[in-house]
Amino acid sequence: MRGVLGLLPALAMPWAAALAGQGQPPKLKLAVVQTVIAPTLAENRAKLLRFMDESAAAGCRLAIFPEAALWWSDIAADKPTKAILDAAMVDVGRRAGRHGMHVVFGTSYRRTDSGACHNRGVVYDADGKRVIFYRKNAEVPRTFAVCGVPCNLVVCSDRGYLEHSDLPCLVAGSKVIIDISGGHGGDDGRPDLRWIRYRPWARRTDAYVVVSNPVHATVDFMGHRPWGGGSAIVQPDGSLLASRLYEKDTMIVAEVDPAKATRREAERRRNHPLFKGFWGMGERRLAGRPGGPVAEVKPLSSARRKIRIAAVQMACSRDIQANTARIVRFIAKAAEAQADIAVFPELAVTGFRRDDVLAASEAALAAALKSIQDAARTEKVYAIVGMPRILGTDRSNCAVVIGDDGTVRTRYAQIAAKRAGLFRPGRNLKAMWFDLKGVQSIVTVGDDADWVEIADLAANRGMCLHFHISYRPAASADAAVMNKQRDLLFLRYAQYGAAVNAADPTGLAHPSAPAGGGSLIVCREGGHNKRAPAGLQYYLPYQTSVVQFAATGEDMLCAAKQAGPTNSMDLRRYWRNRNRKARQQSGWYDWIQRGARLVGGRADE
Repeated sequence: MRGVLGLLPALAMPWAAALAGQGQPPKLKLAVVQTVIAPTLAENRAKLLRFMDESAAAGCRLAIFPEAALWWSDIAADKPTKAILDAAMVDVGRRAGRHGMHVVFGTSYRRTDSGACHNRGVVYDADGKRVIFYRKNAEVPRTFAVCGVPCNLVVCSDRGYLEHSDLPCLVAGSKVIIDISGGHGGDDGRPDLRWIRYRPWARRTDAYVVVSNPVHATVDFMGHRPWGGGSAIVQPDGSLLASRLYEKDTMIVAEVDPAKATRREAERRRNHPLFKGFWGMGERRLAGRPGGPVAEVKPLSSARRKIRIAAVQMACSRDIQANTARIVRFIAKAAEAQADIAVFPELAVTGFRRDDVLAASEAALAAALKSIQDAARTEKVYAIVGMPRILGTDRSNCAVVIGDDGTVRTRYAQIAAKRAGLFRPGRNLKAMWFDLKGVQSIVTVGDDADWVEIADLAANRGMCLHFHISYRPAASADAAVMNKQRDLLFLRYAQYGAAVNAADPTGLAHPSAPAGGGSLIVCREGGHNKRAPAGLQYYLPYQTSVVQFAATGEDMLCAAKQAGPTNSMDLRRYWRNRNRKARQQSGWYDWIQRGARLVGGRADE
């Protein structure tokens, strides 16, 4: 399979011509087809050809079909031979060549007539040539260009792995990310959190994300009928350009504007000094040039312990002393609730306003921290508090973790700091780790939520608990939904944790910046083909579920869940990559091992 770097010159030439001639690359018209997958190859083949004709008639240069749209062995009433399957794919390719368009689809496929079936992602180009034919859960396909627009393909659950979901955009320039799914794609957050995977995905890459997902008329394991569907085109800002719910055998036709896919956030992530080497290794792996072996990283171990979290959605003023007194009162309240840890918002000590952050002196911040330490020691409660840190002429946006003995256990500076001229981005991932009564835990801040690699790699290192603190402004109803999705997607790698935002401060005498609340305590329970466990407000079997949720006002959420001794998310990643290693595909295993070492852990110090 030809590597990505070998393809980049071919991708660059159309882009250069477009930029020289028009100032911006042309828009790309595409069709996203949402089918009901039939039980026979012949029916599905006819359906693909018909929709290709319709999309070509609409002027589309790309047609996208779901996973297993050509033939799905799990529901099939027939058993075509390999030769018949190959012939059906050739027919689809010829139709693509006739129309001068690309086509993306999935199929079950066997290498021999008696062999096992595997899911494949398939792309034919405008010349009718098959350019992608990758096996789900085993291979990572290269990027491909449609009318000069770099695209990459993901099949269903592969989207949960960095090498599929984010790496091609970060290092190979993808502006359109295509996910062909077979079931709970767009609807697994129904109805309140629909497209939970896709909207934050577009935001964290500043690229288009497209999902094609079939509709099923049966009843799924959660009792939904119909299920599936939810095909959509998500714009780089996370908004929906076009979508469908459960309409059967339908098609979305829309234009995407590559100029809007700036990949700005992708570039920030790619070029951060801490991650540049990691993404560079992934780039070489995509190009077929794996580096040397990487030493095994043993996951950190945790105690098996029930942890009670108090997520304090606090309203913040512009007065450091008033905020500190409020934090101290909430620590006492958390102790009354028998919490092990009280978690406060980003910049809870100073509030969010730039002027107030700049006005905070080292002496004032030190006095506030001492008061909070004294309260934690008195009440015997861990605390996480957001506050600035001043080092010479630089400031960093920190989460300070205080133990139940009043000592500062760690002080983590936000990696993804965006407030230019106010905060310097952090450079120490080891500082996000702390031991919470024997359980390996991390803390992150604000826009770190867009950098899913932090949580993914920490899970591979052995993280069990994740606490994320933020100060997000009041938002529209739709923006609040996307913020909730973003938090849930970021915390999905942990067993249990909380995302804590500031409350609306309107009622305070000297309110800080407006804030939108929406704090969450979350856990990862259940999963594929498992009904909702008891004690959850909102079950998301493929993400992390909501245990408790706060509205916009000041509130303290409390919940207790079991944590440790190992992170099952880490174990799934481990076994998948170990299997790859056995198939002489150790490059991806080594890449994740390098990432796990990169994020470190307190035990490394």
